Formats: sequence, C-alpha cells, structure tokens
Amino acid sequence: MANLGLLQYKTASEMHVEQAAEAQQMAAEEERRRQLVESSLGAHIRRSWESAKTAKQEVEYRLLDCLRRRKGEYSPDKLSAIRKEGGAEIYMMLTATKCRAAGSWIRDIMMPANERPWGLRPTPVADVPDEYIMPVLQQLQQQAMQAQQQGQQVDMAALVEQAREQVRQMAQEKAEEAAERHEVVIADQLSEGGWNDAFEQFVDDFVTYPTSFIRAPILRRVPTLEWLEGWQPVKTTTVRPEFERVSPFDMYPSPDATNIDDGAFIIERARFTRLQLNQLIGVPSFNEESIRRVLEQYGQGGLRDWLWTDGERAELEGRGHEWLTHGETIDGLIYSGGAQGVTLLQWGVNPDDIEDPLAEYEIEAILIGQHVIRVRINRDPLERRPYHKASYQPVPGSFWGQAIPELMADIQDVCNATARSLVNNLAISSGPQVEVYEERLQPNEDPTNIYPWKIWRTKDGNVTGNNAAVRFYQPASNAAELLSVYDAFEKRADDATNIPRYTYGNENVGGAGNTASGLSMLMESANKGIKDAIRHIDRGVMRRVIEALWLYNMQYSDDPSIKGDVNVVARGSSAMLIREQTSMLRQQFLQLTRNETDMSILGMEGRRKLLDSVAEKLDMPGLIPTEEQMEQNLAQQQKAEQAKMEAEQQLEQAKGQAEVAVKQAQAQKYGADAAETQADTQIAQQQAPLDAQHLLAEIAKLIAETQGKQNERTAVESPVANQQQPGRQIPAGNAQVPARGLSRLPGAMPGYA
Repeated sequence: MANLGLLQYKTASEMHVEQAAEAQQMAAEEERRRQLVESSLGAHIRRSWESAKTAKQEVEYRLLDCLRRRKGEYSPDKLSAIRKEGGAEIYMMLTATKCRAAGSWIRDIMMPANERPWGLRPTPVADVPDEYIMPVLQQLQQQAMQAQQQGQQVDMAALVEQAREQVRQMAQEKAEEAAERHEVVIADQLSEGGWNDAFEQFVDDFVTYPTSFIRAPILRRVPTLEWLEGWQPVKTTTVRPEFERVSPFDMYPSPDATNIDDGAFIIERARFTRLQLNQLIGVPSFNEESIRRVLEQYGQGGLRDWLWTDGERAELEGRGHEWLTHGETIDGLIYSGGAQGVTLLQWGVNPDDIEDPLAEYEIEAILIGQHVIRVRINRDPLERRPYHKASYQPVPGSFWGQAIPELMADIQDVCNATARSLVNNLAISSGPQVEVYEERLQPNEDPTNIYPWKIWRTKDGNVTGNNAAVRFYQPASNAAELLSVYDAFEKRADDATNIPRYTYGNENVGGAGNTASGLSMLMESANKGIKDAIRHIDRGVMRRVIEALWLYNMQYSDDPSIKGDVNVVARGSSAMLIREQTSMLRQQFLQLTRNETDMSILGMEGRRKLLDSVAEKLDMPGLIPTEEQMEQNLAQQQKAEQAKMEAEQQLEQAKGQAEVAVKQAQAQKYGADAAETQADTQIAQQQAPLDAQHLLAEIAKLIAETQGKQNERTAVESPVANQQQPGRQIPAGNAQVPARGLSRLPGAMPGYA
C-alpha cells in the first residue's frame, strides 16, 4: 500500500488477496455458527424430545389401544389370557362399525360435492387502504375550493361525513369483491396442495384416536410441467403450499401444552427420503452443507430412531415388513417452539434476524442425527405454529381428547366377552357330553368312536352292581339369554358415541323410528352430537388452515385484487342444518312464486337464479343456463318466433290469394253454367214446336190405327155395318182425319189447327 497525501491506493492483486481473506473469514464464521447451532440448538432439541417422549408414554398406550379396537384385535396380554382359558377368540367389530359410520358422516358434511365448508366474509367495518382514501380527499378539496370561489358557504362537516360514507361503501364493495376472488385462489391452492387426501386421512384419525393432526401450509418446491409452442412439455419447479396429515404417534407436545400454540414447543417425528433431502438443497432457510453431510452419513443405510411403539404400530398399520427389510428412510425431528433472542444468538442464529435480543421468537428447526439442516424464525404475525388439531371429545385442560373407541371401550369389552361365551356355549351345547366306564367295555371297543346306531359291547363289572358303561348328558343352551345381553349393550353403544344405528342404514329402529316423521325427529336429535364433533374440526383445523392460507397470500401474492380485510367463516358444523333448511325453503319459495304477479317482480333473471341455486343443491350443475346463455336463447327464441310469425303471415296471404282464386274460378264456373243453361233453354225453345208437331203426328197416327182396328172388328161381327151409308164414303187404307176434326180431340193443344 502506498500513501499519496490523504489518498490511498491498492493494486489489483492486493484487492484480490483481501477479498479472498474476507470470503475465507466469512466462511469460517458461517461454519462456526453452523457448528454452534448443531451443538447447542441440537442439544436443546434432543432434551426437549426426551422430555416429550416421557410425558407421552401413557398416551401411546391409549393410541395403541384405540388402533387395536379399530382393527378388531386383542392386546397381547388379553389374547394370552383368552388362550389360556381356551375357547373362541372372536372379536366383535362394533368399534370399527361406529368409526366407519362417523367418518362417512363427517366426510358427507365437510366434503360436499358443490360447496365449500368454509368461506371469506368482509369484516363489518373493513379497513380502508390509503389508495382509496386519497382520491376521495382530493375530490373533497376540489369541491370545497370551487364552492368558495363561487362565494358559497362550505359545510366542511357535511362534506367530510359524505366523503366518509362514500369511502366506507367503496371499501365494503372492494372487500366483498376481494373476498370472492380470494376464495377462488384458496380453493385452487387446496386442490393442488393435496388437501382432499390429507383431510380424508385426518378424518380417519379423528374418529380413531384421541387427537388428530394436520400440518399446513407446508411451502415446498415441487416439479411442474409447462407447455411451450407445439405442446412441448418442459419440467420446471414452483413453490406452493401443501398439506399433510400427521399421525398422532409422531406428534410430541411439551408436557405443559394444552393446545398447539400455548406449550413451550411441539415436535414432529418425520421421515425423509434422499429425494426429499436433495430437493431441499438451495431452498432458503435450509443449510446446504448440513444436508450434504446428512446424505453422506445416512444416504445409503438410512437412519431409524426406533421407539417401543413402532413394532406393534407397524403390525397394526399393515407394515410389519419394516422389521424384516433394510429401510433407507432417514428419521428427523421438526421442532417448533419459542426462544428468547439472546438464546438464539447463543445458538448461532444469524444476528441479522434478531431485532431485539430480549424479545421472544418462534422458530422452526429440523434436526437429523446431529445435524440441524434448517433454522428459521416463524414469520407468522401471530406466531402460530403450522400444526392444527381436533378431538372427537375434547377434554378441558388437556392436550389429548377422547376418541370413539375410548368412549365405548367398556361396551366393546362386554360385547366381546358375551360373544365369546355365546360361541363357547353354542359349541358345548351342540352335542352330548359322554361319560364312559372303561372297565365294562370290551377291549376292542373305542369310546371315542361314536356314530348313530352304534352297538356297545360290554361285560359285567367287578364291582357290585352293573353300572352303565356309557352315559350321555346334554348341556343346556344359554344362547337366548346371551343374545339379549349382547343386544342390550350394543344399543348402549349408540348412546355412548352419539352415533345411532339407524344413521348408517340399520333397519331395526323400532318405536318412533317406525314412522317417517318419527325417524326424521330421531335423525335431527342424532345430528346434534355429530355437529358438535364437526364444530371441533371447524375451530381447530378448518378455520386455522384457511386463515394461514389467507395470511400467506396477503403477504406474498402479487395479485392486489384478492387482498382485503376479511374474516374466515367455517361452515362445517352448520352446513348440514343450513343445507336442509335452505333446500326446503327454496322448494317452498319456488311453489309460492308460481304466479303472474311474483313472476313480474322476479323477472326471468330472478327466476333463473333461483332455479340455478336449487339445481346446484341437487347436484345438477350446468342444468340451468347462465345469464349469457339465457340471453342468447331468448334472442334465438325471438328470432324463431319472428320467423314463425312471418311464415304465418305469408301463409295467410297465400291462403287468402288462393281463396280469391277459388272464388273467381267458382264465379267463372257459375257463369259458364248459366251460359250453358241459357243455351240449353234457347235450344229447347227452338225445338219445342218441332217436337210438338212430331208428337201430334204420332198421336194422329196412333188414333188412326186404333180406329182402323175397331172398324175391322165391327165389319167382321156385323155385315150390315160394312155397308156404306148413302152420301158418305170412307176411303180404304190409310184414311186421313180432317184437320178441323183434331180440334175436337181430347187433349188437343189449343192454337194448333
């Protein structure tokens, strides 16, 4: 280094040396901090783990007992005692039936087909961001200045009140729009993050164990597909929230905990694969060097931290092969707990993350073996831990609740004992008991070989008196009494669990259940018990998960349209009641509005919305057209009606023209007929004289012939008559009658001479 007055300069080589030294110093500091974290924080996690294991020993017995009862298996001690006494080892699956019924009931309510058991609702008084307030204030100032320039009196109080009301309405509308958009975003995150699978497993745990757990949201870098031009797939990665069910066997709360957030810590026992650990390299808050050391030490042979419950748990869960195979998974501990800033600095946490050494910080750390691969401060503003729990029957002041198998444990034991006694009694009373006096049997007789119509060969006894060689005794059957005891205790299970048999299809209800109205009342009473259990899921899981997603989106989403002041509404416990009441009221409303007056008020759009809501509740989406489709349909109908009217008008015109043409044709026909008639009349008039003359000639001829024949007969009969009178001659042959004589003939037409 050289000095030139107040200036200093360094050569390039000197600067490279100093930069290398600084980098080496920073690496050494980072390594020292990492080793300090692994030594001090790792030791703290190990101590917390040991204390949590000790406090959970009794709970682990309960967890195993619940799982055995759900699977229908006896504990090793109980099974040994049963086998020692002999007889049947039957296990009545009453607990499994109740658990399955409760699980399906809860899924039906909490996982509806076309609804969400949650929602976002704006707060009554939504917070107003500055970007909404400033334009209104500027507009208010402009109005006041214009009024003052015009010489008007300005009531600033009224203007301020008007502006306040305007801002409030604007904020409320924006909050409602943001809540609707945010619901869609959260629904998409739940779908892509595996919420349905995790929640189904959670429900199985909920009806089986004293407490069930879900971890959410878990931010993970996951592989995804993107499509380029020509539909070419490209593998990329993205960070998204995911959801996991956590087994109650793997959760270890601190001894002083009564819920997730109030204890000193909570530890999850997790298993990692090599692929999962490799995906964590390069993710913020994960230490790459520690992950590589874990892979180097445990990547080939795995790391299994076996506990005393793991063997029986694996057998009951159907993973008994884990004891026989060489696993490659790596066990780790996920620690979530609070610590003071000074303690975190002593553990080696980066000082840049500690604003106040005396403040309390919530941290999350992952310990694998002796290596802490992650340490981060929980950035949740309310410092809530990413775990959520619920119990079928919570116990006030206790972290663990009561499960269905525990609520009906005594009833299940009595039913098992009764069933075993029933099977043993049926077996022993199914045939006779035989007493054999072997001294009286012949040597070749086998008393164990008994069959119908067998002949027993006996001999005299050496003792006084001949006692019977074979005697038969029939044990009494107690089946009816045992069955009545079993039925009575089986019914008691309905009261103990609030899950009646008729809720899952058992037809033997009796009493009020024999009628439709009575069964409806019984179902409504049974709903109270299951709604109370679902309410625990709403408060402990559903609301917390949706709030965590909402807060994550509010902090890190780039979409400003989804951000707003809202409250999370968990609708699971009231979903069934609301669904039934709403469906019934909508059906009634449909019937009441089927008149012209109400239809004129509702209009086509109102009726469409009502029908659409009813169809959606009936699981018939897409049946009712949308507003745009309805408008298109109405336009098409109007066009069709207009075309039909035009066609009818054209048809009417054509029909009228045809009728006119027909009438004209008829008129022409009538004219032709009249002309023909007139012509016939004229011809008839012209032919009439000729016809008359011809007729007269014919008549005259006929008369002449008639007179000639009479004269001939007269001449034959009287010769005198043949004489001619004097002065008169009648010519022979055809005598002609004088014309004047025709006028005297009877029937002669006047005017003809």
